[in-house]
Amino acid sequence: MKHLVLNIKNIKDSLQRMGKYIRGKSIYNDPNNIKDLKGVGKAVWEFLSSIYDSHWDGLYVNNTNTTFRNKVSSKFTP
Repeated sequence: MKHLVLNIKNIKDSLQRMGKYIRGKSIYNDPNNIKDLKGVGKAVWEFLSSIYDSHWDGLYVNNTNTTFRNKVSSKFTP
């Protein structure tokens, strides 16, 4: 269990750093034409799929008990 706690903390910290990095960068060209970004979309989709496949989508994402699943759904539902 000790390793699980440390691994989850590292995952959370890495995701926060990635989000901060992405928010701080702008891409003025078509990202599909940037060689170094090829495969990023697939990697992100595989990551999100792993959250759903492992049933982690029930995790709360804020203090009002909104689940990850509901938060994602709200972003894609008009």
